[in-house]
Amino acid sequence: MSNILLCDANFCLIPIFQAIKTKPNSSLSVIGSILSDPLHSLADKSINLDYSDTNSLSLHIHDNNYDNIIPGCNDRAYISLAKIADKTYFPGFDNYATSLNIHHKDKFRALAEKFNYPIPKAINTVEKINQINFPVLIKPIDSFSGKGINKANNIHELHDYWEIAEQCSSSGLAIAEEFIEGNLYSHSAFIKNRKIIIDFFVNEYCTVYPYQVNSSNIATLLNKKIEKELRDWVEKFANDLELCDGLIHTQFISDNEEFTLIEIARRCPGDLYSQLIQKSTGINYAELYILPFLGIELPNKVEIQEEKFISRHTVSTDEECIFLSSSINLQCLKVENIQLKNSGEKMKRAPFDKSGIYFIEHESKEDMEELTKKLKDFVVIDQFTI
Repeated sequence: MSNILLCDANFCLIPIFQAIKTKPNSSLSVIGSILSDPLHSLADKSINLDYSDTNSLSLHIHDNNYDNIIPGCNDRAYISLAKIADKTYFPGFDNYATSLNIHHKDKFRALAEKFNYPIPKAINTVEKINQINFPVLIKPIDSFSGKGINKANNIHELHDYWEIAEQCSSSGLAIAEEFIEGNLYSHSAFIKNRKIIIDFFVNEYCTVYPYQVNSSNIATLLNKKIEKELRDWVEKFANDLELCDGLIHTQFISDNEEFTLIEIARRCPGDLYSQLIQKSTGINYAELYILPFLGIELPNKVEIQEEKFISRHTVSTDEECIFLSSSINLQCLKVENIQLKNSGEKMKRAPFDKSGIYFIEHESKEDMEELTKKLKDFVVIDQFTI
């Protein structure tokens, strides 16, 4: 009987949870401090513990003799487990120093400068502002989902937003990057022996909160030259850092001629990104994600199984409200609504909350490409403002 720990119990881990549960002779525990998260009621065992407390997490893992530990869909879960895996061997993790270099924005910047990766110019203290040009994006070095990110057009805004970014950082640190014009994309690649076995390019749109993705679809119009260059970079990155097998998830900005790296992660993206890939291609993304952490070898190659024209849209608002219901007024083949809020529940403004996630199947790739970036305009949220 394999004793497996999944770090976090959030709704976005449900596909990962399901993939683990298909494995025979296994017992699955979930850990997290928000007991209302759904996996606490679904797992074989539920542990109420803040996994950012690595000392307590390490003691729990040691005392319960887990065979495998699997991170959820945020950097904190991955980094906490990577720190423990560095001292007590568990498969699927790079060493802890490498994990920090990838997931902390300031450390990745130093790494990128060393290896000459394409990144925006940046500073790590306000006093260095004369080294870069306005406008700039100010970010916490270790936050996610767009929290604490703001665009500053002048020195006065810089000081205000820097303080906000520091408050949103668990380490109290921020950076400022030159603002890059272009479209936002993600690239999810699974590597084996530092070679890509399957990958996916996705259009990403931020239409409610400017630094949180709320609409996305498989990209069909991205320049093939950019795709090749990203693939070449991922394999170079894997070799430069001697990465283990598994997922490399990259956000980048491109004008369809060149690309600039924004963020890199080795954990699964959130908001049911894995389901967007599976519904669009037939590939079980969550299954591929968990295999290295279970010590199971990835296949040498994975082929796309089908092509469907799917959009994903997370429902959020730019003001705090009482959520009542949502609907979507759009002609399409199919709509699936993953409801996360009950009628009458309070909903915080983006990027701190969402009421649900829509998956929309379009009749053609042209419809998908045209409508995904406009989905906010078709979603009707019945609410009243607090």
